[in-house]
Amino acid sequence: MNLCNTNKILAKEVKDFMLHVKDVNEESITDFLVWKWKEIDKKFKCIDVSTFTRHQESTLSGADYEMEIWIVGNKYNYPLVFQAKKFRKQYDAYVTKLRYPSNTKKQMNTLLKYAKSHKRIPFYMYYSLPDKNTTTMCQNGYINDCAVFMSHAKVVEEFADKVHGNRISKNDLLSKSNPFHCMFCCPLAADNEYFTHYFQDIKDSSDRQELPAYAQYLLNVDEDKINSEEMKYFIEKNELNVYRYIAVYDMRDTNESSNKTLERNSLP
Repeated sequence: MNLCNTNKILAKEVKDFMLHVKDVNEESITDFLVWKWKEIDKKFKCIDVSTFTRHQESTLSGADYEMEIWIVGNKYNYPLVFQAKKFRKQYDAYVTKLRYPSNTKKQMNTLLKYAKSHKRIPFYMYYSLPDKNTTTMCQNGYINDCAVFMSHAKVVEEFADKVHGNRISKNDLLSKSNPFHCMFCCPLAADNEYFTHYFQDIKDSSDRQELPAYAQYLLNVDEDKINSEEMKYFIEKNELNVYRYIAVYDMRDTNESSNKTLERNSLP
């Protein structure tokens, strides 16, 4: 099964989960996403940070980031960092939710600052159920069976800053996002234009982003052979307790189109 179809199946699994467990929160959806992703696709490797060290809220942010994912290509790598939000109702005080906590925007500001200082690409991962009026930036994004969307944090900040008005809807937010699986399916990926076309705050960089030692370790080790002490060392040395999950997605030696997706590294 190719990367595109694999990730479409994953998106449908998450949608079915949200439909059957209506009050589920963001953390539980992420847990389900990681579980099913590892089950469906062996190229995805991921650790739950809390299994290697006592997991406390980060003193840097006041709230953990959901996930860091290193998408690994033959030549270049994309380091993505995600914060997660669940949007189910059409209207639900979304400006206030984006300005968490207490209308301060502290969570968002910390994400942007962290991504800039650590050379990561900051995204919001939306868990949401599309309806007949839902559109995304990609017009061929296969959204009917999707519940996982991604939007660059700088674009989300415009909503938090009320650039789009005080009353925004779920579909307003989704219109500035793309289905998560699109980065594996979009034809623009073949010419390395997917990220810069849809997420214009991302700039091309000729500097290669080397894999850090902990990501290289995850990439090369079998999950059942991970050394706990070595992983604890990586977590402490790199302050990885700011994340709930650390993941790598191995896209080396896939089909030609997928490889071209990763021919350059983009940074915020």
